[in-house]
Amino acid sequence: MAGSQNQPTATLIAGATFPKTDLHKFIAVNSSGHAVIGPSTASGNIFGTLLSVTGTTAGAGVEAVTVGLLQGRGLVRMSSSTAAAGNTVAASSLGLGTAPTTDQAALGVIVVGSSGALNRLATVAFIAAGAADV
Repeated sequence: MAGSQNQPTATLIAGATFPKTDLHKFIAVNSSGHAVIGPSTASGNIFGTLLSVTGTTAGAGVEAVTVGLLQGRGLVRMSSSTAAAGNTVAASSLGLGTAPTTDQAALGVIVVGSSGALNRLATVAFIAAGAADV
């Protein structure tokens, strides 16, 4: 099925409090080894997508969250530009999926997308690390 998700997951300590509105955003790992929203540089240090939220507002550095790795298919919260099937996806500094710029790596290809407003979800087939170099 085109829209199914099959991302493997990992558990990381939250580097911030993550509400429901952060679900399916891209996650990076900070210098403390904690999950944070978005890449710290244009070329990124993206680890995966957020699949769970913190239970309290004191979640940073305390609570664990589930992160979907950049493998298989998964949902990505998109910016407001068109997200059509076949388009490649990179991560914005806000953790949203967006069209890659010249200094960004494509993290995946949209397999089920749509146009519309900020924060809609698209199904992305993630590009395995190093696959573009083969």
